[in-house]
Amino acid sequence: MNKYLDQYAEPGTAAAADIPDAYHWHKVIVIPVCNESTGILRTLPPARDRSLMILVVNETGKAQSHVSAANLAFAQEVMSRFELQWQSTSSGGLSLLKDPNSPRDVLLVDRFNPALRFPDKGGVGHARKTGADLAAFLIENGQVRSPWIHCSDADVVLPPRYLTCTEAIKKEDEKTAAALIYPFRHEFPADSASEKVARATRLYEFSLRYYVAGLKYAGSPYAFHTIGSTITINAEHYGKVRGFPRRQAGEDFYLLNKLAKVGSIRQLSEATECGPIEIAARLSDRVPFGTGAAVTRMVEMNDPAREFLLYHPAVFESLKNWLDSLPCFWQRKTDDLSGVLMGLGLQNLVQPLREAGAPEALHHALQHSSDEMQFYRQMHTWFDAFRTLKLIHFLRDQYFPSMTFESMDKDQSIDHLLPYEPVLPSLKPLLSNVL
Repeated sequence: MNKYLDQYAEPGTAAAADIPDAYHWHKVIVIPVCNESTGILRTLPPARDRSLMILVVNETGKAQSHVSAANLAFAQEVMSRFELQWQSTSSGGLSLLKDPNSPRDVLLVDRFNPALRFPDKGGVGHARKTGADLAAFLIENGQVRSPWIHCSDADVVLPPRYLTCTEAIKKEDEKTAAALIYPFRHEFPADSASEKVARATRLYEFSLRYYVAGLKYAGSPYAFHTIGSTITINAEHYGKVRGFPRRQAGEDFYLLNKLAKVGSIRQLSEATECGPIEIAARLSDRVPFGTGAAVTRMVEMNDPAREFLLYHPAVFESLKNWLDSLPCFWQRKTDDLSGVLMGLGLQNLVQPLREAGAPEALHHALQHSSDEMQFYRQMHTWFDAFRTLKLIHFLRDQYFPSMTFESMDKDQSIDHLLPYEPVLPSLKPLLSNVL
């Protein structure tokens, strides 16, 4: 962690060293803020002691004037609503404030004033990294007692046990769990004017759960949701993978892809561990892709059920065949990709896997594995979430064109995937009726 903070943390992180040692918190949560209203300043769920909310108010040099105005108004409202306790120099951009009405403090991070803005290619990944780096510093410094960096967004409502459910995790599990994934669901406004947004969001949520269900069915170790507002990260593992990537979008996917290689990704149970995070269904242009951007595109469609495309179920069958073939390579001690796959009747997998470097990966794993489990670990580390997605895209483009939800629903082509994502059975008839 010291190496990470010294060499890879955001430059402004060092300003937190001047926060007086008298300030301590039990939990910390990081929320990026861009063009938001102060309605997000709802009280945090309870914790054992005071919590710290790190708000990274951010924009780039390309921000439109209304975004800059909203960010300035947000920061001014925070400064007026809460009691200022400490402030860094102007170059640090940090203000620590006390909430007089609840057991939480706010660390306001200024990344919207001209001298502190992100570069033009900055975005939500840069904002999450800025806040999470500060959280990691405070954890390492002993000012935050919990080792978990909670990440959320401005458009969510957190469940009552959000901050306390991590206390039930055993110490030995805490060492191996790199991240926790909270259950989630989208919430929809009741007014009829928003019905098109609600319908599009239901379909998009279905696509998210459908993809994870397909990965689970295939036996992929990367079968987990990658939604920034549902992630809590173990600070030690966060340092190992050098933090969030500074991406305009997809930072959650790439971070979890790295974390899964250094620890486990644990999905919290809605029934026994923590109720779902409620994500508001809304349009958004804050990031180039993701839920808000996808829903924005979908509401412009005449009929999303007939236009929005989902991966053909056969791509997950092919992925399963590839992962199921790995024991053959170990048992035969061979890296002959074509020979093994052709012998199993999996000709369509040879080209994309050869181009991805599978023969070299197999050779390396066979040479450096003392047992079968180590071989699988090495292969799954190589064939990660990104390479999985690339293979799925190749299969989609070359063999199995994507399908609309309407066509899937009519031919019942996903019934075999339903057991692999528990929410799918309840969403499927809902979508059938609504769309």
